[in-house]
Order: sequence, then C-alpha cells, then structure tokens
Amino acid sequence: MPKTLLCCLLSGALAVFTVSAQEYYRWQDKSGQLHVSQIPPPAGVDYQIVSMQAKGAVTEVKAPVVSTPKESTPAVQNPVAELNKQVEAMNAQVRQHNCKQAQINQQRLTEEAVLMVTGDDGKSVELTAEMRAEQLEVAEKQIKEFCQQ
Repeated sequence: MPKTLLCCLLSGALAVFTVSAQEYYRWQDKSGQLHVSQIPPPAGVDYQIVSMQAKGAVTEVKAPVVSTPKESTPAVQNPVAELNKQVEAMNAQVRQHNCKQAQINQQRLTEEAVLMVTGDDGKSVELTAEMRAEQLEVAEKQIKEFCQQ
C-alpha cells in the first residue's frame, strides 16, 4: 500500500510539472524509498531518466562516476523538494499505521479467544489453528517491515 500511495503522489507531481520540465530522474535509495526529481541522485546511485519529450521514454543509467545536475530554475526545484518532503512524511505515517495494525493483529492472534473471519461469500468462519499460524506469520513479517525505523 505505501508504494501505491507513493506512485500516485509522484505521478501527480509529474503531471503538474510536465509543462515546465521535460526530464526526470527516478531511483531508489538504500532503504528502498522511491525518488523522482529533476535533480540527479547522489553519485554512485543507479537511476532512470524519464523523458517527457519522448512520451514517457525511460533510459536506464548505471551510476556515473561524476553526477552533473541538469540546470533548472530554483522555482522548479523548491516545489519538487517540498513534494518529496510531503511524500516522505506520508510514507512515515503509513508505516506507523501499518506497524500499529500488525502489532494489534499479532496480539489478537496469540490470545486464546476464538477469532472469526469473513469469507468471500460474506459468511463468518472461525480461524483454524493452521489459519491462525499463517496469519501470525504474516503479522510478524509486517512488524519486521513496518516497525523498523
């Protein structure tokens, strides 16, 4: 879900800035966070160049030895930087929400109480020991993914 939200926000940002810019850099940092900017990534980072002139053509670029930023006006850089900050803040909120929900799920799954789930047909079914174990494993994986800072 966080990646979907991020993609939607970044797609919207690209649509807003297509009038003033024709080329974007897209890369992932070490933590897997997606970045889209008119400013190239730090040196040593593999990235893609997305060209709006060629109707969304994407060019793969391996990490250059020296990264030379493309000249752009400060008026365009600031909104992109602000958008990146907003995306990072929203991603942090989504991770925090997912962490709390995974912890709640883990707690419920380890209790002795009977747990019911609603099936695709709309009927409630009691979780079997096998289903509980599978869901507990999912919750633990989510805790590792979302609760680590």
